[in-house]
Amino acid sequence: MYRFLGLLFFMVATVAFLPQEIPSDWERVYKQFLIDKTRFHQQVQQLASYVDNGASLDSLQAAFKRSRLAYKRIEWLLEYEQPVLASRVNGPPVVEVEEYEPGQVLKRPTGLQVIEPFLFPAYDPAQKDSLIRELTVLLSYSGRLEQGIPKGRITDTDIFEATRQELFRLLTLGITGYDAPETRTGLPEAAVTLQTLHDTFQLYAGRLPEPLASLVEKCWAEARQTIDQASGFDRFDRVDFIRQQLYPLCRALHQARQSLGIAATTSGRFLAPAAVTLSDSGAFRPDYLINFGDFRSTPQKVALGKVLFFEPLLSGNNARSCASCHQPERAFTDGRVKSRAFRGRKPVLRNAPTLLNAGLQNVQFYDSRVFYLEDQAHDVLANAHEMRTSPEEVVRKLSGSRQYKQLFSDAFPTGLTAPNVRNALACYIRSLTSLNARPDRYLRGEDVALTADERVGFNLFLGKARCATCHFFPIYNGFVPPHFEKTESELIGVPGRRKTRNARIDSDPGKFMTYQKELHRFAFKTPTVRNVALTAPYMHNGVYKNLDQVVDFYNRGGGQGIGIDLTGQTLSAKPLNLTEQEQRALVAFLESLTDTTGLSSRPAHLPLIDGNPALNRRKPGGRY
Repeated sequence: MYRFLGLLFFMVATVAFLPQEIPSDWERVYKQFLIDKTRFHQQVQQLASYVDNGASLDSLQAAFKRSRLAYKRIEWLLEYEQPVLASRVNGPPVVEVEEYEPGQVLKRPTGLQVIEPFLFPAYDPAQKDSLIRELTVLLSYSGRLEQGIPKGRITDTDIFEATRQELFRLLTLGITGYDAPETRTGLPEAAVTLQTLHDTFQLYAGRLPEPLASLVEKCWAEARQTIDQASGFDRFDRVDFIRQQLYPLCRALHQARQSLGIAATTSGRFLAPAAVTLSDSGAFRPDYLINFGDFRSTPQKVALGKVLFFEPLLSGNNARSCASCHQPERAFTDGRVKSRAFRGRKPVLRNAPTLLNAGLQNVQFYDSRVFYLEDQAHDVLANAHEMRTSPEEVVRKLSGSRQYKQLFSDAFPTGLTAPNVRNALACYIRSLTSLNARPDRYLRGEDVALTADERVGFNLFLGKARCATCHFFPIYNGFVPPHFEKTESELIGVPGRRKTRNARIDSDPGKFMTYQKELHRFAFKTPTVRNVALTAPYMHNGVYKNLDQVVDFYNRGGGQGIGIDLTGQTLSAKPLNLTEQEQRALVAFLESLTDTTGLSSRPAHLPLIDGNPALNRRKPGGRY
């Protein structure tokens, strides 16, 4: 008996001292995700319990904020692995419509941002049942988030890429107020995000050589300290934070990844895999937004497209070119309230938007009626009020030029064809990328300066004025970062005439014309505000003559702020309460976004048309 017990003890002791399998880095990450996911679910449960039991407003709001902070600990991995599921937990509170389904098939939002306006700035107990329903939906998602995370597939590359994307999300959606517009908790949430990413990075920190290890740790600490010491949402110096803390952290993590021999992601996305910061030159890939691989840009296509852009033969009367309404000197607009129609007799429905950075969005036209620039070119050529011709007719005309035939042969294996006409024009427009204004260079750390007003205006744009919640940093259009898969349209209530009270909405139905969905009536694609100093007048109908008037419109709360009774306005109707000095500073920043360097030249000569001396006297650009 004693010998048996002794043998048993020996066996147990031996097992205890056998080498145990050490969890992999990913297993540790996954285990922490499960812990954090459970905490988030418990916080939402507590909030639901408070609502059900009639807790005080302070208790409800505090519980909601705790839920948001808990979510920020899992956001980085959930958004990377399962962005659709993440959107059900923390997506924007905007009702959408199935665009290609008959009728008004609505996609209703769910999650934290839907719950937020139930509790802030106040709570109406009459809404209790609706709030409980929303919390029940959220709990159904928060209880099974681990189902979207692959337990054994993620790699070191994935962890670094998820970290990169989360830092970009913190910048573009977090500290700007997009994520929590009512609670304005973007800064404490950013602190949790930074701490979570830092904790994850500790898996790799011990493998780094000095002085790189100390540099990375210093960048983490300074970024977190800056957030912790912020004096408030409106006063936080986002510009200094990006330049001095966030971008240096991004660069240090890039160096760490290289030092560790961890490969960059190879997934083809609009955001370039090699982009270290969002202000890097080449951070975005316009050729990602094409529908055929053969449509990728080449120098030959761009050069040909530029010539075609200024060619009057692309119009039905041989007198009008693309540059007639998109003039390079005006940032490819025409300075008109509404652009002239064919033969210049009447205006078209809207004015000509800038083509600068048109390749950095995935829908085109104010009403989002096409996805690709090739389709935009076809639409304009065929439009009876614009060019009144067709790509096939353009091919017939250009076939009379040996020079054009040669240019097409140099650019395309298939030579002069209608699809190649459209592709050449699109490639030229994609080349019109303007992301090198003085604020961009300043954020990169270059030796340039911003004036005091420009700095104040930049911070207002990213913060108090809430401009960047629709015109997303750094392209400043509606292409939503950091996934860059959707270009937003907004319903802001543009008036038909400039008035500050008792205004009437402009009659243009906007995106409704494209999909015939009532939810889209009066909604328009969010354009870029880069080079906006050159593109007056403003809005689709040119109702505002200068930027001061535009800022005043937003400061009043959009259409609802000037008396327009508008259901479904996506712009907050609350006044921004900007002072006159702040409004001037905001305009100063917008004007600083001007950069047309190397983009505004016109071709000196157009190719000859054989046997037609009259056409050879045409001027690049045309009259109308």
